[in-house]
Amino acid sequence: MSALPTNETNPPPGLTLTGAHEASSESGSGSPLSESHFEQLRLIERLAHPAHRAGGYAKFSGWTTLLAGALSIPFALRNIPMLVFCVCLAGIGTRELSQRRQLLQLKTTAPRKLAMNQLLLAGTLIAYSVYMLVAAPSTSVVDSALSSDPMLQSAPELNGMIDDLAQMERMAKALMYVGLIFIAILVQGGTAIYYTTKAKSLKRLHQQCPGWCVRVYQTMHAS
Repeated sequence: MSALPTNETNPPPGLTLTGAHEASSESGSGSPLSESHFEQLRLIERLAHPAHRAGGYAKFSGWTTLLAGALSIPFALRNIPMLVFCVCLAGIGTRELSQRRQLLQLKTTAPRKLAMNQLLLAGTLIAYSVYMLVAAPSTSVVDSALSSDPMLQSAPELNGMIDDLAQMERMAKALMYVGLIFIAILVQGGTAIYYTTKAKSLKRLHQQCPGWCVRVYQTMHAS
């Protein structure tokens, strides 16, 4: 009966033994990987660094958006537009975290999906801001206090000052939502461009690295 070959002498599928393996066996290491294999593993680590760095930003952005939406839901239960806005934020944040995992798995479609998610976030912020500027009730906090406080109503000499305060409040609110629109365009638009640039580096990675090397990287970064 002939002896069965052991794993120590057989390389993993897809790997070819070279003279480097014979030398390593003589030295006692018994590794089925040649120096060229290790060089390819170092190469994929280097080429995957931009995607890994983008994944770190996606983690921060996704959790920030998710928590901003989820934690605001209890305060928006009586305000349907605000509730819809918060649910959308939570959903967008969840989707970004999901696409981040695909990016770390070196999926070439992940950058485009992350970019589209940022544009969706920008559209949500802009739509809510426009609603608050145009369709939302224009009653200010000062107007509400005036209508509910008989003492303020009985002091006509304060009317001019109260009107000025109410106008300043409405202007400040308008500036806040206009600023939110510009922030959404700049930040989310810039982030979408940032994600899109990672698609080229991922394509170059898949062109330069063999399939087994990509599989090893995906296994090591599966979590």
